[in-house]
Amino acid sequence: MSWGFVGVALVLMLPFILFVVAKQTERRQAHQQALNRLKFRVGFELATKEEQNLPWWQASDNGLWLWLKSQFKKAGLTDRKAFISLVALQFVLLFVSAFFLATQYSVLNEKTLFVLLLLPFLPGIYLLLKIRQRQKQLRSDFPEMLDNTVRALQSGYSIDGALASVAEDMKGPLADEFQEVNKQLQLGISMRDILREFQSRVALQEAQFFVITLIIQRETGGQLSAILTELSRLMRRREQFQAKLKTMTAESRFTAWFIGGAPVAYILYKYLFDPESMTFFLQDSLGIKLFILSLALIGTGTLILKQMLTMRF
Repeated sequence: MSWGFVGVALVLMLPFILFVVAKQTERRQAHQQALNRLKFRVGFELATKEEQNLPWWQASDNGLWLWLKSQFKKAGLTDRKAFISLVALQFVLLFVSAFFLATQYSVLNEKTLFVLLLLPFLPGIYLLLKIRQRQKQLRSDFPEMLDNTVRALQSGYSIDGALASVAEDMKGPLADEFQEVNKQLQLGISMRDILREFQSRVALQEAQFFVITLIIQRETGGQLSAILTELSRLMRRREQFQAKLKTMTAESRFTAWFIGGAPVAYILYKYLFDPESMTFFLQDSLGIKLFILSLALIGTGTLILKQMLTMRF
């Protein structure tokens, strides 16, 4: 077997990879264009082309530090002590891993090497899990929040008073977000700016729907309680459909995860606990080519399965 065979195999897989990437890019662009049109209608300021073309760490309103703070806000870690502790832990783990890899690399075994490579990613994994957990809770609380807002509006409260009552009556991360909204209202910040910041902190489609609904209603008028009632009903139906869809596709999703993850897990297990069996794939030229080809095929199959099982609604 030669590198020519590997090249031919990659060329044969290239159309499938390009097709998946193109479809994903097309879908994201269509979604972003529709969202930009809607934001333009309600008066949201869109970034210029020059700002959009800047790298994310150089953007004036989205620097590295601001991005990091926004991730902590999404995770609910607004306490300064928690922020400093997690960042300090990240630097300590990174320093420890770099120190041992630089000074003891020649005497490290496979298990220790794997642990040292994994250590710097632990704080990021923890932060990602906290974000997902909090967003799941926010999504489940949104319909109840809308119902409480509707009841407050029907009782004669203004929208500002309704949001204040939501913060007092509810518990959980969504109540904390509305407490922050009420603090900003008391400081005299405009409702539009408050809603935009609320949307960026929560980063959910439900928050986008809620914010756009409030902005349009404040500018055009209408029965806000009826609109929010319908929005709550739609969110509940969407949540029910998501649960039904997950149930119906559970077997297919498990199969996809198993097909994509089992070979990688098996290879990792053999590398850590039976490295002699991996000698052919890591030291022999033919084994290395077969190993690379296998990983490429596994990755391509995983992308295709992910594309087939991804449903957006």
